Amino acid sequence: MSPADEVTTTALALPPPPTAEEVFRDYAPRIYHLARRMLGNDADAEDVTGDVLMQVVRKLHTFRGDAALPTWLHRVTVNAALAHREKRASRAKHETAVGDENVLDSGPADPPGAVRLNRPKVKDTPADVVLAQEQRKLIEAAIARLPGPFRDVYVLADVEGTANPDIAEMLGLSLSAVKSRLHRARLRMRELLAPHFEPDTATGGNDR
Repeated sequence: MSPADEVTTTALALPPPPTAEEVFRDYAPRIYHLARRMLGNDADAEDVTGDVLMQVVRKLHTFRGDAALPTWLHRVTVNAALAHREKRASRAKHETAVGDENVLDSGPADPPGAVRLNRPKVKDTPADVVLAQEQRKLIEAAIARLPGPFRDVYVLADVEGTANPDIAEMLGLSLSAVKSRLHRARLRMRELLAPHFEPDTATGGNDR
């Protein structure tokens, strides 16, 4: 088989790019939830979701297979959410965020424990499922109360499962800054959720 034949065979073996309908169906909810957690409100999340989906539709022809699409979508959504916030942010909001950071800096160096958040299991009863839903609402509300810089790191690390070095690259931060903000965000989350959950002696999440 000649090199030209090998290239042709490889091209034919690649699956076609997803359609716009498939992208909307499979990825729109995930894009929206990530944007919603980062921005803290529905209107901004809807704007970002629309922007991201339009970018995807324009570039669908460049994708072959589905392995690269979720990774690209994640990065584009984060960038779009950050750009949207920067566009809409006022000086007063910036000063508030700085004030919140100073308040968090005055807290203890290490949280005494982490909040145990029970997740529903396969054999959970309907009552357990309802309880888990209520827990999720409380967690989402607490995330929305985090200052923007801490919310970004917390959502990417503890909700999306992104590794710290990748977060540093996405947000243009040093690795130590990511770890510091993540620690403060976890501490603040514990303070916000402590009235609703029993404390545990385990630490809050693992550094990556």
